[in-house]
Amino acid sequence: MSEEQSRTMETDQIHFVREKLQKFQSKMLLDFDQRLSCLIEDVLQDIRQQELRAHEFRHFDISTSRERGPVANATWHNRRQLASSIKSTTDFDVIDYPNGQADAQNETTKAQTQQQQQAEQRRRRQLPDKVFVTRESYLTALLQVEHMRTIYHIFGIILVMFLLNVICYDYFVEGNFNLGLGTFRGGLKRLHWVMGVWLLEHIFVLTLFYAFQGWAVVRAKLQSYSSLQRFWSHSCLILYVSAQLVFGYVSTSLCLKFQLPFVSACVLLLESTRLLMKMHAFVRYNAERVLLGKQKTDDDDLQHPARSPYVPPLHCYVYFLFAPTLIYRDSYPRTSHIRWKFALCRLLEIVAIAFLYAFIHERHIHEHFGKIGKESLGAPQLIVKFFGMILPSAVIFLCGFYMILHSWLNFTSELLRFGDRMFYKDWWTSHTYDSYYRNWNVVVHDWLYEYVYRDVYRHIFKGSKLAASLLVFMISALVHEQVLGFALQVFFPVMFVLFGGVGVALVFLMRRAPKKLGNILLWFSLISGNGMLISLYAMEYYAKRNCQLEMVSWSDYLTPAIWRCYH
Repeated sequence: MSEEQSRTMETDQIHFVREKLQKFQSKMLLDFDQRLSCLIEDVLQDIRQQELRAHEFRHFDISTSRERGPVANATWHNRRQLASSIKSTTDFDVIDYPNGQADAQNETTKAQTQQQQQAEQRRRRQLPDKVFVTRESYLTALLQVEHMRTIYHIFGIILVMFLLNVICYDYFVEGNFNLGLGTFRGGLKRLHWVMGVWLLEHIFVLTLFYAFQGWAVVRAKLQSYSSLQRFWSHSCLILYVSAQLVFGYVSTSLCLKFQLPFVSACVLLLESTRLLMKMHAFVRYNAERVLLGKQKTDDDDLQHPARSPYVPPLHCYVYFLFAPTLIYRDSYPRTSHIRWKFALCRLLEIVAIAFLYAFIHERHIHEHFGKIGKESLGAPQLIVKFFGMILPSAVIFLCGFYMILHSWLNFTSELLRFGDRMFYKDWWTSHTYDSYYRNWNVVVHDWLYEYVYRDVYRHIFKGSKLAASLLVFMISALVHEQVLGFALQVFFPVMFVLFGGVGVALVFLMRRAPKKLGNILLWFSLISGNGMLISLYAMEYYAKRNCQLEMVSWSDYLTPAIWRCYH
C-alpha cells in the first residue's frame, strides 16, 4: 500500500470519528437543553407556589411551637424524626479519677464513643414517627381564598342544576317525583341488622381492652418465671390473632347471610375493617410499652419499683375508637370549642353528595348496565357504555373523596374537637403514583406505614424498603377487593388487578416523568381507570342478577358471570 493511500485512509477515519463526535455532541447538547429547561421550569413553578403560599396562605404554611420555635412546612408534613427516639450518648460527666484508673477511663470513653457511633447509625436508619398537631384540612384552608371559594360555588351550582334536571325528567317523563328515593330504599335495606351487628362489634372491641389489661397484669406477676411468662404471652398472642380472624370472617359472612344490598354491606364491611385496624393499633402501640417496661419517671422508679405495668385508662381507648384517626395515642391535640355552623355545613355536604350518587345510579349506571345479560353485547355497545360512564365515574371518584375524607371526617372531628385535620394532602398536584398513594388517604396510609410497613421493614425484610412497600400494596389491594367483592357478592378481582398490579407498575413507570406530563398522565389514568372499574363491576353485578346462572361446581363461583352469560 502506497503512502498516499494510507494518508487517505487516515483522513477518512479522522472524518468518520469527527462526524460521530459531532453527532454525539449535538445529542448531548440537545438532551442537556431539554433537562435544563425542565429544571428551570420546575424551579420557577416552585417559586410561584412559594409566592402563592406566602400571600394567600400566610397562616397555613408555618406553625409555631413554644418549645421548638417556628417549624417550616409543619402543616404540610405529618412525620418527623423524634429526638427522644434514640437516647443520646454524647454527654459524659467530667470526673477526676485517680491515676490508677486513667487507663480504665480511657477504655470506657472509647467504648462509649463506639456506642455513640452505633446509635447514630441506628438513628439514621430509623423511620420517622407520626406527629399530631392542630391544623385544618387542605380544602378548608384553600376555600378561605376567594378564588378557590368561587370554584366551590360553581360546583354547588352544578349540583343544583343536576337536581333540577332530575326533577324535570321525573315529572315530564316518569310522571312523578322520585328524587333518588328508590335507590335509597333499595340500598339501605336491612340497615337495622347492620346497626345491631355494629353494636355487638363495639361490645367485642371494648372486651379487648379488658383482655389486654389482664394480659399485662398477669405478665407482670409472672416476671420472676420467664418460661411461664413467655408461654402466657404466646398464648394470648395466638388468641388475639384468632379473635381478629373470626371478627373479620363474621362481618363478611353476615353480608352473605343477610343478603345485604350494596350500601348496607359497605357500611358493615367498612366499619368492621375500621374497628379491626383500631384494635390492632391499640394493641400494637401499648404491647410495645408493656414489653419494654412501664411508663414512669425516675422518681416513680425509686418510690414504686414493683408497680404494675402501665395500661391507658378506658376513656382514652373509647375516644380513640371514635376519633378520625387510626394511629393510637393516649391524647391528641384538641380544639377549644365546637364550630356548629362548620359541622352543619359538612353534614349538608354529605347529604347532598348522597343524593347525587342516587341520581348517578338511576340515570347512568342502571341506564347503561341494567339490562346486561338480557340484551346483545358486542364490541360497539361495550365501547359506547364504557365511554358513557367515564365522566359519571369521575364525579363518583371526586365526590367520594370529598364526602368521606373531607366532609365526614371533618364533621366527626368537629364534634369530638379533634385538632389534627390532615386526612389527606394535595394529592391532585401529584405527578407520580408514589406521592398520590401517600397523599390520597393519609388516615389509612399512616396506619399502613406505622403498623405494617415499619414492622415489616425492621423485622421481616431487614431494611428492604421495596419488599416492604410491595407487601403493603398487596395487603391494601386485598382489603379493597374484599370490601367490594362481598358488598356486591361477586368474585371479580378487577380492583386487585388494577390496584395491586397496574398501580404498582405505574409507580415505577412514572417516577422519571416531568411534572406537568406526570400530572396529566396521573389524571388520565385515574379518570379512565375509575370509569373502567365502575363499568366492569356494574356489568358483573347486573349480569349475575339477570342471567340466573346455576352454580354446579366450584369453578362456577370463580368464573365471571358476564363471561358465562355471553359465552
